[in-house]
Amino acid sequence: MKKNYIILLLALFFMAACSKDEGNYDYQAINELDIQDIKTEYLLRTGIDTLKIKPKIEGTLDPTVAPDRYRYLWIVRLSTFVYDTVGREKDLTYPIKLNPTPYDLFYRVLDKETGVTWAANVKLNISTPFSKGILIMGEDTEGYAEAEMLSMLSDTVHVKHILSSSNLPKLRDPISLVHTSGTANYSKLWAFTKSGSYFLDRATMGGNPANNFNRTLYISEALDESTLHPVAYAPQIRTAAGAIGSTLYRAMITKGGDVFASVPLLMGGDYFNNPVNRVATAQSVRIPAAPYILYPINSMSSFMWYDTQNNRFLNYTSIGSAVASTTLADVSGSAFPWNQPAGRTLVYAENTRNTDGGSTNGNSFAIMKDADNTHHIYKFYANGTNPAKRALYTVKSIATNFDRAKFYAFSSNRTVVFYAVDNKLYAYDYNPGFEKIYTFPEISDEISMIKFDTQIDHVVNSLYIATYNPSTKGTLRRYVVGSNPNVVEINLAENSTWPGLVKVKDINWRAIN
Repeated sequence: MKKNYIILLLALFFMAACSKDEGNYDYQAINELDIQDIKTEYLLRTGIDTLKIKPKIEGTLDPTVAPDRYRYLWIVRLSTFVYDTVGREKDLTYPIKLNPTPYDLFYRVLDKETGVTWAANVKLNISTPFSKGILIMGEDTEGYAEAEMLSMLSDTVHVKHILSSSNLPKLRDPISLVHTSGTANYSKLWAFTKSGSYFLDRATMGGNPANNFNRTLYISEALDESTLHPVAYAPQIRTAAGAIGSTLYRAMITKGGDVFASVPLLMGGDYFNNPVNRVATAQSVRIPAAPYILYPINSMSSFMWYDTQNNRFLNYTSIGSAVASTTLADVSGSAFPWNQPAGRTLVYAENTRNTDGGSTNGNSFAIMKDADNTHHIYKFYANGTNPAKRALYTVKSIATNFDRAKFYAFSSNRTVVFYAVDNKLYAYDYNPGFEKIYTFPEISDEISMIKFDTQIDHVVNSLYIATYNPSTKGTLRRYVVGSNPNVVEINLAENSTWPGLVKVKDINWRAIN
């Protein structure tokens, strides 16, 4: 009986549920908003950029979008944490002071008549002004070392007074501002000068006198601290994205000519043991090195350096385990000697992306000078236990003032070396049997630096030339060297002139924080 009663109640319920609803309902349309002209993502530099957004809003029942009808909120959120309400007006003007990390930006429009909130969500990618661009080291008007940067993200911003605002002592004899790239744990930003070298905070460019090379050394012998200022570093950045020639190895040469090498992964960071500028037969004698680390730019598994005391090239392999460098034997009939004849000394050296002779990862060049002022160009592949000699070129007398040059720069793509004497720029084509000399009168101010691009896009064959005029200050220009084999021409690249700089001594590329 109880069971039948329950079935009867269920039947009545379903009959009521299925009966026809003849009620009269009045549905009203609401004011729908369409928010336009807001990007989904913005890339901004903290301390430099101001985020400006002027949304276009259209309402279905309020075409004019009466301002009194709405309430606005701009909210910045970091992960799940609401960081700040940064605006309460329809349009946003927000100077970026955020830490360099991704944020969410929420735009909320409340229709006060309907109580409905409409939204647009945005991603903010915040970087430091120093994350990407051209690092510049030079001199200020008083002759002190000063660093600047051409910060290049959505546009180019000239960042000034990096060293003078860094809390470091005043420095002289500037050399270079170098970002080592690689992984964050092993990445450093070095300011090299002959009067002191320090690594800076990568995010703020701030300095601390305690952040010097001594802090990275774990050595068992006494060295003169006044000479322990790095003046050369390897491997360099080799791509626009910040890749380097080796993520495993590091090398440094100091003002005193000491050579250090390391494997950061094994050392637990960017640290160094005893210097390796010595040979196995005389371990107690450190040999002074010239300020050049010679290796294939695209892949560094070993490197060479120049002994200024005995005038010879030495080789260092087995980075991280070998405690000394090795001498190199000369074979009769080879292109040039590793061990220099009496009176021949090193003038200049650099690494390039040149691959002549099968040097896949890049040849190195050295300029040598004899006692009678004859100059020679050595081309070689500084790779492995048996570095390969590629060619010798004796500089012809047509190379005007070659011996007086303050700066040299070897093209990776042509048999051409550019050099500068005061305010004159020359190019010497050393192709045997077709040697030519070129001058470029369009350069009128004093030349303070010339350097080929081997970091951003070496295929373009860009030559950076820095000039200085006491009235207009330093100017950096990028030229493209032509590919016509019958003539050497340089063409100023579009939108690649940067005035108002320090007296530029060196530039380097930075790709990441």
